[in-house]
Amino acid sequence: MSARPLMFFGTTNLDLCFNVERLPTPGESLMGTLTRHPGGKGANQAVAAARLGLRPHFYTRLGDDDAGRWLLQSLTEAGVCADAIKIAPGEVSGSALVMVGDDGTNMIVIDPGANLNVTPQMIENAAEFIQHNAIVVAEMGMPVGALNRLFELKRDKGFELIFNPAPVRSGLPSTAWSCVDFVTPNQTEAFELTGIEVDDFEGAAHAASKLLDLGPGAALITLGAQGAYYADKTRSFALRAFPVRAVDTTAAGDAFNGAFAASLAERLPLREAVRKALAVAALCVTRRGAQSSMPSAEAVDEFLKSQTILELE
Repeated sequence: MSARPLMFFGTTNLDLCFNVERLPTPGESLMGTLTRHPGGKGANQAVAAARLGLRPHFYTRLGDDDAGRWLLQSLTEAGVCADAIKIAPGEVSGSALVMVGDDGTNMIVIDPGANLNVTPQMIENAAEFIQHNAIVVAEMGMPVGALNRLFELKRDKGFELIFNPAPVRSGLPSTAWSCVDFVTPNQTEAFELTGIEVDDFEGAAHAASKLLDLGPGAALITLGAQGAYYADKTRSFALRAFPVRAVDTTAAGDAFNGAFAASLAERLPLREAVRKALAVAALCVTRRGAQSSMPSAEAVDEFLKSQTILELE
C-alpha cells in the first residue's frame, strides 16, 4: 500500500549558529565558532520527512534575497517538493541566531522576516497542493490568522491535521482546536497551554488530559531525554527516549514531528510511529545543525535494530 500524501505548513529561516563551550549569562561575552545552516521549524520538519524517503509538499514564504534562494535550494536538494513555496519580492527571509553549548543546550532568537507576512489568502491558495487523504502538519510560527484559515480548510479538504504549537502564542480561536487530530507540544509548550508542570510522565498525563479538553483528538507530549507521552479519549501510553549523547538539541522537536508525520503517512501503527519519531529525534541530537542533522531512513533502520525501548504502562 502506498504512503499517504504529506504536506507541511510553516517557517523557514537561515540559522546563524554559534558553537560555544557553554551558554552565556546576561552581560557576558564568549568566544565561539560561527556556522550557517538552513532552518525554521516547518522546513526542518519537512526535511526530516523527506530524509525518511517521503516526498512531502511544503508551504513557506521566503524573501527574494540570497538567503531565500539558498534555503529553497537546500529544501529541494533534501527531497522536499517546493511547488507551493513562494518567493516574496522585496522581502527579507527569516533568520535565527542560535547558540549551542557543548552539552547540547541552546538559546535561539528569531527574526521572522517574510514568515511574518503569510496571510489567510496565501494559505487558501497553497491549499490546492493538499491532496486527497493527506496528512497536514502545521506549526505556530506562522501568523495566527493564517494558521486558523488552514484549520478552517480541513472541513472542505478532509485532511488529517498534526499541530505542533510552537512557539506558543495567543489568538487561536477555541473552535480551531476541534480541527486538530494530534497536538504535539514539548513539555514547556504543554505547560504554557495548560498551566500544568510537565517534569515527568505523571505530569504529562495530567497535561494531556487538559489538552484533550481543548478539543483535539489526541495529545502527544515530548519530554526531551525522558521520552514521549500519548493520550486520546480511549488509550494512553508512554515511551522512554533512546539514550544518546546529545551535542545539539536545536531541532530535536522538529525531527520528532517530521518523523511522526512521515510514519503515519507510511501507515505505521501509532506506537511504532511514536517509537520511530523518538529514534529520529535521538539521532538528530547527536549531530550539529538543524536540517543537516536529520537522519536518513537507512540510518534510522540501523539505529532501531541496535536499540531497545521501554514502554511504561
